[in-house]
Amino acid sequence: MKSIKYYMKAAERRKILSNRKEFYLDYVCRQTGWDRAKAKAEMDLYLEQGVNYRFYFKKRLWCRTGKKLEASLANIRKDSRYDKTSTNKHARLVAEESGWSQKKAVEKILESNLYTECSPRDYYQFRFWEKSIEEQKQYYTKGTVERMIMKYNTNSEEIAMIRNKEKFAKVFGDLFHRVWFSNRKLTFEEFLERTEGLSSLICKPIFGTHGEGVEKLAVPEDMEGKRQLYDLIMSKPKSVCEELIVQHHELAEMCETSVNTVRLVTILDNDEIHYMYSVLRMGTGGLIDGYEGGGIFAPVDVTTGTVCRDGMNLDSEFYQVHPVSQKPIKGFQIPNWDKVLKLAETAARRLTGVHMVGWDIAVTENGASLIEGNSESNYQFAQLPYIPEGKGVRYKFEPFLK
Repeated sequence: MKSIKYYMKAAERRKILSNRKEFYLDYVCRQTGWDRAKAKAEMDLYLEQGVNYRFYFKKRLWCRTGKKLEASLANIRKDSRYDKTSTNKHARLVAEESGWSQKKAVEKILESNLYTECSPRDYYQFRFWEKSIEEQKQYYTKGTVERMIMKYNTNSEEIAMIRNKEKFAKVFGDLFHRVWFSNRKLTFEEFLERTEGLSSLICKPIFGTHGEGVEKLAVPEDMEGKRQLYDLIMSKPKSVCEELIVQHHELAEMCETSVNTVRLVTILDNDEIHYMYSVLRMGTGGLIDGYEGGGIFAPVDVTTGTVCRDGMNLDSEFYQVHPVSQKPIKGFQIPNWDKVLKLAETAARRLTGVHMVGWDIAVTENGASLIEGNSESNYQFAQLPYIPEGKGVRYKFEPFLK
């Protein structure tokens, strides 16, 4: 016979899921102007196709038609498969760390998701098996991030622009402070003009992420070599080529092979700019500074521009000193911090329907240069450095979740 506790938990679960469903319905009504009956009818049509309310909300299916709708549905199927794979993968890892069976790990991950909207990856990376549900609620998780993004980033055209490096450069090129061009509709004469006086170029695929496909190319001095470089660049998939950034010498001393950049997340709310969190990203001998490419990162105090914790990598290994240069990490003062903040605010105020952005910024001898924006910035940056202390940073975002 099932206990009273079982029925209480089941009732609590139904209440939580009902509240979440109501949140999705309310959001769709606000975005579309539909009444609740119509919104529910439309969302239920997709529910019959295996698309739950969360995915309908996340993929903005109310404004998708034709090929865009087909692409969104394909992405939903892909994400659903990933969710199942991720649950099993991270349950195995949690079981290894906690001593639980994999079945119990899955149950705990699902229970935590109910109360905190965490992903399986969140559960593992934030070591939730060591924490009570109340302690877990102090963390900024994937589900809460999705709701923040949907609240502040509503303009799909601007989101698409930010994700397309060529379109982004056309809008923000004056904040780059460097030469840039795309490898389409570019004559050899225009190429010569754009690369005059340059010794190197960085080429990036238009839709690349995590540094994938990024190349550093030397610009030859002789005309034959220039022609060969032009032919090579024009043969690549659609890309943006940029003048190599010369970073501030103090940052170059950390790791000279990569441009070591600042990720600064801003929210523009009621015309007021909020600097939510920042990290300094450092390479470890390669071209890319992002941790996906083997780099490390460390949190930065947004008020002072001072690195306030040790560095760490994707495997949660911590570094008091940089593994290549042996430079101390904690306490490092990022040069020109006031100019970094000003650049981020200038960029943020240029957007009309995307108000939560992670800006990647290079610090130069005399100022700061914009690299790119991210409408879905990596939220793990905000919390992973504090895992040894058992601290979450949801409190920073709580006022903006309402």
